[in-house]
Amino acid sequence: MIKVDIINEVATIADITKVKAEVAVEAVFEAMREAMKRGERIELRGFGVFQVKPRKRGIGRNPRTGKEVRIPPGRTIRFKPGKELQNIGG
Repeated sequence: MIKVDIINEVATIADITKVKAEVAVEAVFEAMREAMKRGERIELRGFGVFQVKPRKRGIGRNPRTGKEVRIPPGRTIRFKPGKELQNIGG
């Protein structure tokens, strides 16, 4: 599923135009992006949690050359699915 599929689903479920659904989906994604830029945790009950975590500095390897590469410290985003989402598969 890609963003266009999400927009089409929102339009169908909410019984709104695709243009309005696109605006709504984009607004949600932008709000989430801005919150994560600020380092905030996003909890969507029944779906899961997005959390910004620090990433340690380290050394990796270039798979083509085998040469060591320094990995700078930074931040990464982790997603932990909620119980309802975890139980979908089984």
